[in-house]
Amino acid sequence: MKIKITNNEFIPELAFVLCYPYVSEEEYWARIKELQSLNIEEIELDGPIKLGSINVVGKGYRGIIVKAYHSGKLYALKIRRVDCEKESLKDEALYNKIANGIDVGPLLFKYSRNFILREFIDGANLVQWLKKSKGDTIKHTLKDMLFQAFKLDMIGLDHGELARPVKHILITKNGKPFIIDFESASLKRRVHNLTSLTQYLFLRDNIVRKRIEEELGKWDRSQLILALRSYKRTPSLRTFRNMLRILRID
Repeated sequence: MKIKITNNEFIPELAFVLCYPYVSEEEYWARIKELQSLNIEEIELDGPIKLGSINVVGKGYRGIIVKAYHSGKLYALKIRRVDCEKESLKDEALYNKIANGIDVGPLLFKYSRNFILREFIDGANLVQWLKKSKGDTIKHTLKDMLFQAFKLDMIGLDHGELARPVKHILITKNGKPFIIDFESASLKRRVHNLTSLTQYLFLRDNIVRKRIEEELGKWDRSQLILALRSYKRTPSLRTFRNMLRILRID
């Protein structure tokens, strides 16, 4: 269901999404005005997640993700929940923009206090994607994923959620991974992007690691742990490449 952004009518379904979880007309009209300042023309209520009786693309503790249209083109729109402890989404937008500078994350287009408009990624999460992927495709995608985490480390931007990558990485049909959701990111703490992601993918007892082993074979666990420790002590391209060599995806 597509809904035009207009000043002419209070639309309950749109209000429910824009002001989730506590709808008020005052907040609704304020957010309509904010959307218009970003030139958002339509919002499409469609996606795999149920928000009451309404479908959306995603739902988190701080925001709701919906499809939106700007100049006739499809984007992803993050909406700040009215019960979010953060007063603004501007920090998250800034971190997304910094990541874009090293070709990481969906492209940021516009943002305001309550909204982030970014590239729409038509992709699956890790578990869904691995079920349908094989050998070399998995190898190339994992290498790209780890390289993106390494690049974030090198600029000092800690994503903060890559220990749970199933919710924070989308992979397109052609195998391109995108690290998404920079709401927990920080430039002020020690980075753990590569180590967190590597531990989840290759060391933890989960269905993702088991599926990777099925396709790529087992790796030397003790050698990988030593390589991770070396990387933690001296994050560099050399120690990163040593990890890839042990995983046989270099």
